[in-house]
Amino acid sequence: MRHKFLPALLLVCLALPLAAQSTLFNVMDYGAKRDGSASSTSAFKAAIAACAKAGGGTVFVPAGQYTSGAIQLVSHMTLHLDAGATIRFVANRDEYPMVQSRFEGVETRAPAAMIGGYKLEDIAITGRGTIVADNAEWRRLVADPSYRAGWTALLGLLEKKQPVPDEVRKAGEMSLRADFIRPVESKNVLIEGIHIMGGPMWVLHILYCENVVIRNVIVESFPGANTDGVDVDSSRNVRISDSYFDTGDDAICLKSGKDADGLRVNRPTEDVAITNCTIHRGHGAVVLGSETSGGIRNVVASNIVAQGTDRGIRIKSTRGRGGLLENLRFDNWVIEDTPNPAIEVTNYYTRAPEEPVSVRTPVFRNIAISNITINRCRTAVSVEGLPEMPVEGLRLTDVIASAKEGLHAFNTKGMELHNVRINPDGGIPFLIRDSAELDLDGLQTRNPKADVPVVRLDKSKGVTLRNSVAWPGTGVFLSVAPEMKSSVTLVNNSLGGASTAIKEEQSDPWKSIPTPDRPRQQ
Repeated sequence: MRHKFLPALLLVCLALPLAAQSTLFNVMDYGAKRDGSASSTSAFKAAIAACAKAGGGTVFVPAGQYTSGAIQLVSHMTLHLDAGATIRFVANRDEYPMVQSRFEGVETRAPAAMIGGYKLEDIAITGRGTIVADNAEWRRLVADPSYRAGWTALLGLLEKKQPVPDEVRKAGEMSLRADFIRPVESKNVLIEGIHIMGGPMWVLHILYCENVVIRNVIVESFPGANTDGVDVDSSRNVRISDSYFDTGDDAICLKSGKDADGLRVNRPTEDVAITNCTIHRGHGAVVLGSETSGGIRNVVASNIVAQGTDRGIRIKSTRGRGGLLENLRFDNWVIEDTPNPAIEVTNYYTRAPEEPVSVRTPVFRNIAISNITINRCRTAVSVEGLPEMPVEGLRLTDVIASAKEGLHAFNTKGMELHNVRINPDGGIPFLIRDSAELDLDGLQTRNPKADVPVVRLDKSKGVTLRNSVAWPGTGVFLSVAPEMKSSVTLVNNSLGGASTAIKEEQSDPWKSIPTPDRPRQQ
């Protein structure tokens, strides 16, 4: 039978240097069943063991249908899936031994990933093959409500920094599903070309890693609970590019630990570049948080198309989680058909009560969002800072949005809007309160309404409105709360199209806007 694979093997060998050709390990030589008639777990283990003994090489998976349990990589190894090769991972707890890991931002034992490894160097998963797992099958394994209750009890003890009895830990672990691909504490990782379908939990979980490249992958995990496309978790020097995501949860998400346990570990995610990706459905397209305890910094996400995701750009945390998020840039996006805000920056991911500022207080600062087109979304922009810790240094530049609602922002400091045009179906295009040092530069709407102001400010100070335009049909351009007029400086505006340039008005335009303490009115 082996002669059937000679053409594929020949192509792979021709593409490899001569030195590498002697370290090619074909899983068929170790008993793999290409027709899926029996498990190939032992064959993968044997081929990888031979690769490790040789000091590294390529484990080659020819075209065919394989079933397997957990595949544990070794250093200096490439797992290469030939075009036409499909590995289907079984939903069987016995195939995934419990290992040290992190689950939703908390260090714990969890099932081994379907493809993974610990403290590895120079590893790669490549090829044009496909890997498959069934989310529904895995959710049935943990369908017992007592499992989730056990995990909640475990988290409660960790948050209180109390000892965790073995029976509580084991009960919590029973609720956990395996990640699809999870390298841990590893360096020089490449994931390229493969097609991933489904997933029991997070699809690509990059945990405590350094120097990671993910490119030219296809992730199709929609529908599925918690099937994030990529989770960069307390890792650094990561590049994600030229990929397609259709996920059951966030497409690309950056995290750094949760609450007390995340603050204890205190490892940031930093130096991340994301570019040239198309994202369909799922929750957020590129998301930071909500697990932010170790901090997230130095991130660029550019050239992204998000179509039909719940949100486009989302930065989220909550009181008690802590973490510094800074130096974040989002550039050159198209966001369409989101049922929630196209751009959301919030510290109210949960409704945690106010507390004194401490290491538990999340800090957002120096965030730049530019060159964004928004179409047919529920809300163009939502910014929700904390009164005790405003969002600082947020800049939106060259944004054009058509949405049901405009921009809503509160508790900001030093927010800048440059050349922002919002055309909402209804309501006030720019609605801002409880903010300081506002630079409003080049604001306009092409859909003015005589009975609705273009800009409304409440409880804000140190405001400059400049280079803005009122188009014919505008009633009041700038509406401010009583006694706020002196807080606003007007510079070089063209407001002749408005019946009134600036007006003090006693009103509460926020009454119909959903905020953390006020649900959306239907």
